[in-house]
Amino acid sequence: MKKAAVVIALVLSFSFPLADRAYAMAQISMQNNSKLWLNLYIDGNFGCGPVMPGGFCTSSVKEGPHLLEAKKGEEVMSYEKGVNIGDGTSPTWTVTIEDPDQLLIKKLDGTRYVNQEAWPLEKIENELAIRGTTLVWRTRVIWATPEIAQYMASGTNGFKQRPVGTWYERDQMQIVGRTALYHKVYSSGSVEEDTFTISEDGNIIADEANNGRHNIYQRQ
Repeated sequence: MKKAAVVIALVLSFSFPLADRAYAMAQISMQNNSKLWLNLYIDGNFGCGPVMPGGFCTSSVKEGPHLLEAKKGEEVMSYEKGVNIGDGTSPTWTVTIEDPDQLLIKKLDGTRYVNQEAWPLEKIENELAIRGTTLVWRTRVIWATPEIAQYMASGTNGFKQRPVGTWYERDQMQIVGRTALYHKVYSSGSVEEDTFTISEDGNIIADEANNGRHNIYQRQ
């Protein structure tokens, strides 16, 4: 009887490691391709993390379907339901979360914004165009007094030779988030600065300049 008890005890002692090993054979890895630090949750329970941008972590799971969640703190940033993980497999769940501003800029690629400024001696038209992640600023004079128009056509009296109606490029500015910055120092020492901010709906670009704030509206 004692011998039988010893055999049973040995069988039980070997069965627990085997069960643990079977449980550990199924795994899930999260590859974090976002710009956020994320934690992996499996079926509502913490799996692994925090994972730095570009990093990954791996957690053991039971085989079968699972709910995967990538969380920033308590906020669910991405999730996938019914991820079936087979026994002996170790799949990778790749999380890519694009910044809302980046998505907006991609959507607005090629969009033009136009406004006009009236001065006593001339009327100016500004155009801002989104080209990828670059904001291109062009300007032209659409009306000028005869005297000013003559100076512009001939490039005399301090004017560059740009006939009325001729576009010229002011600058190409990198868009960071929804903002682009313009900074120019003239030979006289004066500084011109503009901060262009694209609205959340993409319909308007606000120009915060030395001389105040102007809105530049989307033009088809």
